[in-house]
Amino acid sequence: MDAEAQVKEQSRTAESVPVHVYEPYAAHLPPLKTYMRDLSQRRRFAYRMAHATLKGRNYETVFGQLWLVINPLLLAGVYFMLVTVLQGAHEGGAMKGFTLILCGLFSYYYTRNIVQLSSTSITGGGKMIMNMAFPKALLPLSSLFASFMMYWPTLVVYIIAHFAAGLSVGVAFVWLLPIFVLQTVFSFGCGLFFAAMAVYFRDTSSLLPYVLRIWIYLSPVLFTVEQAKDKLAGNEWLLWIFKVNPLYPIIGSWNQVILENRAPSGTLMLYGTAWAVVALVGGAWFFLSREREFAYRI
Repeated sequence: MDAEAQVKEQSRTAESVPVHVYEPYAAHLPPLKTYMRDLSQRRRFAYRMAHATLKGRNYETVFGQLWLVINPLLLAGVYFMLVTVLQGAHEGGAMKGFTLILCGLFSYYYTRNIVQLSSTSITGGGKMIMNMAFPKALLPLSSLFASFMMYWPTLVVYIIAHFAAGLSVGVAFVWLLPIFVLQTVFSFGCGLFFAAMAVYFRDTSSLLPYVLRIWIYLSPVLFTVEQAKDKLAGNEWLLWIFKVNPLYPIIGSWNQVILENRAPSGTLMLYGTAWAVVALVGGAWFFLSREREFAYRI
């Protein structure tokens, strides 16, 4: 084939390739059906990217996996000593008190990891965003997968501590699945929000660790919901802030099922569901409505 024929063949090939023109939709949502289909078709990319993220942080090595467990264990030990100093002997024994903190701390860290990793997912993927067309929600979704991979080894540690404390397992434990789904939905919604927020305000990723550190003290991590209510009964404002906290119903439900072996309060589940829906809808709207600006802003 001569040169002229090759040029004609290449022209015909180029014309046959479908061209997708991305038009700006500032402050408007993309076609959700098409967007969700593209997101679902590329979910393996998010999963592989999560693996790459953990591998880059040495979390897939033996010592990396151990550190995922040792870090929250050491933190739980520090908080346990702190609570013991403030409160004295824990009701039910020291091991039960330690298990309470482990339960709250592991649950809190799951949400914290999703939010923190997602907050840098867009700004950290600048080159990919500028050179490839894909649903940008894949990047926070990858952070969600990575956080789950970091979360499951802590479950093994908690199960050992649970039985060491003499706690039982009952029918109420079936509630753990819907509570976990609620927490995942809520955390992913927050992750979408902060991922987009960091594009406009780069200091978000610097400020977020301090906000997350304060958040842990306003959540039922060191105390159960009932203990916190008793301690804050004389301070209405602090009690109101404690109850408004979205992690109050979620971690409170974890505590009621795991530590008290009973179904979670209907009020807590309803309250947690409302927060999960608000976080997902609000976070997704903010993220998707500004997704086309990411390449320009970065």
